[in-house]
Amino acid sequence: MHVTITETFRSGDHVAIETVYSGHIHGAPKPFAVPTTTILELKDGQITSDRDYYSLTTLLAQSGLPLTWTPPAS
Repeated sequence: MHVTITETFRSGDHVAIETVYSGHIHGAPKPFAVPTTTILELKDGQITSDRDYYSLTTLLAQSGLPLTWTPPAS
């Protein structure tokens, strides 16, 4: 897996980080590269909340996996 930061923005106690998340899921026929956004909320300089947003549908389609795919149980 690889994460490339493409843009960042901070306003007060909120930080937005745009990235491209890429890699190859074990067993998938193709690699993927999807845009993601992470929203951080801060309090006293510490992260209090971390939310990540991306399209699982796009990730699976790029990987050549069916939309019903789930990781195998370990």
